[in-house]
Amino acid sequence: AAIAVQQARLYQTTRQQAEKLLEMDRQKTEFFQNISHEFRTPLTLMIGPLEAVVSQGDGLSHDQASVALRNSRRLLRLVNQLLDIQRLDAGRMQPTFRPCDPAAFVKEIIEAFKPYCDRKGLNLVADLQPSAPIYLDLEKFDKVLYNLLSNAIKFTPAEGTITVRLRALENACQIEVEDSGIGIREDQLPYLFERFRQADGSSNRSHEGSGLGLALVQALVKLHSGDITVASQYGQGTRFTITLPLGKYHLAPSQIVEQPVNLERQRAAVELADVDLPGAGAETAEIAPPLQHENGLPVTLPQILVVDDNPDLRDYVSNVLQRQGYQIRTAHNGAVAYEIAQTFRPDLILTDWMMPEVTGLELIQMIRANPSLSSIPVVLLTAKVDDETRIAGVEQGADAYLGKPFNDRELLAEVRNLLALKANERRVAELNQYLTESVLRRFLPQSLVQKAALGQLQLDLKPEPRLVTILFTDIVGFTQLSNTLGPRRIAEMLNEYLDAMTQAIFEYGGTVDKFMGDGVLALFGAPEDLSPAEQAHRAIAAARRMHHNLRQLNPRWQTQGIQPVQFRCGIHQGNAVVGMFGSAERTDFTAIGPSVNMAARLQEAAAPNGILVSEEVGQYLEADAILEAQPLLLKGIDEPVMTLSVCIEVDDVLPSFAS
Repeated sequence: AAIAVQQARLYQTTRQQAEKLLEMDRQKTEFFQNISHEFRTPLTLMIGPLEAVVSQGDGLSHDQASVALRNSRRLLRLVNQLLDIQRLDAGRMQPTFRPCDPAAFVKEIIEAFKPYCDRKGLNLVADLQPSAPIYLDLEKFDKVLYNLLSNAIKFTPAEGTITVRLRALENACQIEVEDSGIGIREDQLPYLFERFRQADGSSNRSHEGSGLGLALVQALVKLHSGDITVASQYGQGTRFTITLPLGKYHLAPSQIVEQPVNLERQRAAVELADVDLPGAGAETAEIAPPLQHENGLPVTLPQILVVDDNPDLRDYVSNVLQRQGYQIRTAHNGAVAYEIAQTFRPDLILTDWMMPEVTGLELIQMIRANPSLSSIPVVLLTAKVDDETRIAGVEQGADAYLGKPFNDRELLAEVRNLLALKANERRVAELNQYLTESVLRRFLPQSLVQKAALGQLQLDLKPEPRLVTILFTDIVGFTQLSNTLGPRRIAEMLNEYLDAMTQAIFEYGGTVDKFMGDGVLALFGAPEDLSPAEQAHRAIAAARRMHHNLRQLNPRWQTQGIQPVQFRCGIHQGNAVVGMFGSAERTDFTAIGPSVNMAARLQEAAAPNGILVSEEVGQYLEADAILEAQPLLLKGIDEPVMTLSVCIEVDDVLPSFAS
């Protein structure tokens, strides 16, 4: 039993150690991803401009030099943090403590920090009480306050407040750094000072950082025999409290130097490099003026949206693209970018992966979910260069992936290739739409063609039996007319006639089945479904409109020596097989069946400028619309057919289908 208990305990201990090792491994993986991002971003901003000026044989401009200097300081700060952590672990960080006036020391730190607050529009409040001297290693301890103040400015929005307090206690002094920023989630507080953790209150990695800052802060405070605590309310702000013992009796005599030393103000530029970023909060960039072509006309180049929470990188990428004439908008996170994209409608989006509020991946998901934006190509710019990250980006809809650091040529090549590819896709889509519309336009009214092209009308064009109303018309005495006018003139006149007839049919929602010389065959109720009564009313209204249009053509033709033209119209309602007929090379939309024959026979029996309908159509007419009803023996039909002559002139013409 004792052995079993011992083995169970050993198993439990081993399992806990394995879980701890897995957690440490996960944290280290996250740390190396973050530190990779931290190194690659400033390297991009240094290597890119340097490569550009070297290739051009030119020197750095003031702006380029400022970016390079600022990001060199960021790299130096990162390297210093890594070295400090390594020296602390190895026990090789030997402090030298000197007497210091806490109020004067904190005030000097605040003065160095104030310009950065002013630039972001933050209120900086100092509440400093006099205190007895304390012994500090200024070169090390200033990193504590700089780090806390740097975090405060990063996580506090504009118009927020950062307060620094100094309180004198009986045997100690307290330094508080409080902000009204986004706060820290409660579940993060216990792990805040662990290595590889970020003091970030958002669900995304909202701000750049290696995850070493607060771990180093705690280690340096302990090096001074002090203590640091944190209190935070998510969404309202955070307060760090440092307690330091007064005097020197807690320190080893070998580490004490009684001669005071001043704070090195130039160190602030390095320690605050993360917040020394221009244009904080800028959401849009000016549009580059259009390039001028050789003939003096402006060249319209694509519009690009650049999204990155790092102002330096945002400006660098924008400037590279603007020098090529691209029109640029910028955004500092995915939420702002999505709003801009809906009005700006860019031809391409370049976005960073890790950003506040809405990340690059989330932005891609929003773009792909919006039908009006879904075709926009998106390039991910990120320091994450592993295969898993690339695959995740592609799975979410990224069209390309550009790892940091990258240079101008690489960026421009990726942009040009993607824009060219998307332009080809657009041309193919436009050609397909043109071909589709040109086919549909042969027999459908324009309103239905547009609905079909936009996907708002589902057309089933497979041949199938259905009830339709068939309208058939032709010109009276067309053969004699064509002999009189000759081929060229009759062709011109016939095209004018068919155009007027087609307009009348489309006006009432009919479908042009085919033209047969001077004959016009039209369908009502196919491919769009209509009730039998609606079919009949529309067909008769279209026939009346055809007669009206012909009357408008005749006066002009008469001035050209053409006698008044008359037409005849037959209308029948019945079953027919309707759909696309033909081969792989050529198909037509048409109706086949005895009902089509019946309409043609009614047209032959109609009087000049008359409309003759079958009994199936007549049942939907008012009595006063019928001029005469009589059975007729039609050609090719054995039994007499009841026919009705319809009044062709009416005052209350049915409102057009288009209106």
